[in-house]
Amino acid sequence: MIAKSQIFKCSFSRLKHNTPRKKGEKLMNQNVAIFSAVFIVFIVAAGLAAFIIETRNPSQHEENFSVVVTDALGRTVQINLPIERVIITGKSGWPITSVAYMFPSAENRLYGLSPQTASIQLFRMVDPAIDSKTSSDLGSNSPNIEELAAANPDVVILKTSMKNQIGDPLEALGINVVYVDFENLDSYVRDVKVIGKIFENAAKADEIAEYYEEKYDNTLSKTASLVTENRPKVLLLYYNAQGGTVSFNAPGAGWLQTSMIDAAGGYALSNELAGTGWNTISFEQIAQWDPDIIFTVTYSGNPSASSVKDNLLADSTWTGITAVKNGKVYAVPHDCSNIAAIGSWDNPCSRWILGQLWMAKKIQPSLFANLDLAEEAKEFYMRWYGLDENNATTIVNQITGDLQ
Repeated sequence: MIAKSQIFKCSFSRLKHNTPRKKGEKLMNQNVAIFSAVFIVFIVAAGLAAFIIETRNPSQHEENFSVVVTDALGRTVQINLPIERVIITGKSGWPITSVAYMFPSAENRLYGLSPQTASIQLFRMVDPAIDSKTSSDLGSNSPNIEELAAANPDVVILKTSMKNQIGDPLEALGINVVYVDFENLDSYVRDVKVIGKIFENAAKADEIAEYYEEKYDNTLSKTASLVTENRPKVLLLYYNAQGGTVSFNAPGAGWLQTSMIDAAGGYALSNELAGTGWNTISFEQIAQWDPDIIFTVTYSGNPSASSVKDNLLADSTWTGITAVKNGKVYAVPHDCSNIAAIGSWDNPCSRWILGQLWMAKKIQPSLFANLDLAEEAKEFYMRWYGLDENNATTIVNQITGDLQ
């Protein structure tokens, strides 16, 4: 039999050991409840703050789902991702296409190319499926606006000169339009970077821009100090026989060809002509200028730049001109089988930088004696168009004009 005092002792012992544990559990449960409530309030507050920030500055969110570019007209254009259909059209759209194909993703995004552009062997090597992207309507100099819109492009890229004719009507229909220029070194570098953003490869665009600037600056470093007396007078002569009427033309002072000649160590006679277009000039004007060197272009296979060169050298009317008398008339290289202006190295297609080097070697041969144009061209096609050596060599071998 257990004494009462023992019973009280045991009861007290249990009370002493059990009571604090129950209080601790209660306190712990209260703490958990308080923590949970605070955490929920924190999450709600954070979400509310994020919503407020997003509402006040939606562009941060939109940048993850769009590409924003500033084009040649200073316009900011936002293009929603994914960019799956890019149309390059309008007059002089081919220089833009030549740059676009320097980006690998162009193969899957370009659409509506002209049949003439699709016939270029260089582009066919880069894009074996180019025929499936061809449209005589969408890729023409004056495409049908409604058909362009019906093609549902994510963006249409145009030369700045096409704003009124094509760009404004397209934008009125809600189509994104981006303008480029490509008429001098600065605008070329800027526009390459715009194209790079559209094809979502800004790093590649930076590499391309750096290449152009490096080659241009290297040429300029050898010619910049030449005084006027050591600079031959150079005329880039566009022989145009379209419509059965022959005319001689030279670029204006603001065009790329003029700055190319100056950087190559010559004095461009086109500096004396206004504007950024072609200027028709007479034989009397040419005789008065008396160029030391003439570069011929025709942007045609019939007649070709080489045949015009041969005709000038054989024409007794021209024998009094210094360039003809000294045999310094040269046909500008063309790497697209003389199909229009697409492959002529004097114009703002992607290969104008090769034309810059070519001019430098013709104008100042002693300064550029070690320059191998065929090798430069082959490396260009391999590096920037991804051709293998055999295909690059094929393109080099079909170049017309006076490459070397």
